[in-house]
Amino acid sequence: MAISKAKKPALLMFTLLLLTSSTASLLPFSDPFGILEQTPFSFQNENRDALQHPLQPTRVDWKETPERHVIMLDVPGLSKDELNIELDDQNRVIKVMGERKREDQKQSDHWHRVERSYGKFWRQFRLPRNADMESVRARLENGVLTVTLSKVSPEKVKEPKVVSIEEPRAEMTKSGGAKQEL
Repeated sequence: MAISKAKKPALLMFTLLLLTSSTASLLPFSDPFGILEQTPFSFQNENRDALQHPLQPTRVDWKETPERHVIMLDVPGLSKDELNIELDDQNRVIKVMGERKREDQKQSDHWHRVERSYGKFWRQFRLPRNADMESVRARLENGVLTVTLSKVSPEKVKEPKVVSIEEPRAEMTKSGGAKQEL
């Protein structure tokens, strides 16, 4: 299949954008566990400009100190009422969600440029076993949401339960053959 000369620059730009942008982490071959940290994009159907500018993934820094885990998310312009933090204790996942709403547009307004992203976003992370799920604290300051979890001492870290595998037992059936049970 030949690509026309007119389409080659656009294809090249699209390829470069994919490989150099933050969406490169969503490519299937880069990180098999990326699904745990991916950000789905949300679009607003009422305006075609919004479809051209999907909400970009929220930038995150996560550091582990000897005492705690600190997750910092850039959420400029959002208030605490526009953010939500959920914890799934069973799967040890923390999920941060939010929504940036488009400001009301008046018929008399003439927009020269629309570059800011609008819509819903979420980020989720699987927490390590040494994170204390009961100690979650969050603070929003200057457009940065900081989520802090204390660490449990190494003696209190719950190791995964190991299940032993039993050998199958053979029983004689009426026909004289062996029957296996699990």
